Amino acid sequence: MNEPSPNQIMAAYAVNAVNFAQTNFRISLDFSVKSIAQVEIIANGLYYMRPKGFIARLFRKQPSEHEVETVSKMLGSYIGEVYRQNKGGEWQINHEHQAIGLLDGENWIFPLAKVYKRITNGKQDDLNSFFAEVFE
Repeated sequence: MNEPSPNQIMAAYAVNAVNFAQTNFRISLDFSVKSIAQVEIIANGLYYMRPKGFIARLFRKQPSEHEVETVSKMLGSYIGEVYRQNKGGEWQINHEHQAIGLLDGENWIFPLAKVYKRITNGKQDDLNSFFAEVFE
């Protein structure tokens, strides 16, 4: 039995993102370039769900690190698949960074890491700007 390729695995995570967005945010994702704005809305909502500051963390449950990583994997895979379906590229392991990324020619794109930063850092890691920059 053949193991699934990185492209197949990441495409499956992207489908999970579509289901996650619909179930949890009532947002429809359709793999269009315009849908990246919807992913930004979801990431923004997730950022504001996280308690800020010591006192807030005492009184409000925050998502576990595992939950943040799982959502980052789904939404990052979705962004990568939108890129891949429109511009090409292949999902691969980048051994230098010890991360999965999208390799397009000689250029690496790391959408999973970017989504993680967006959820944890806020608007300074805007996904619309990121996608516009890598998509040009």
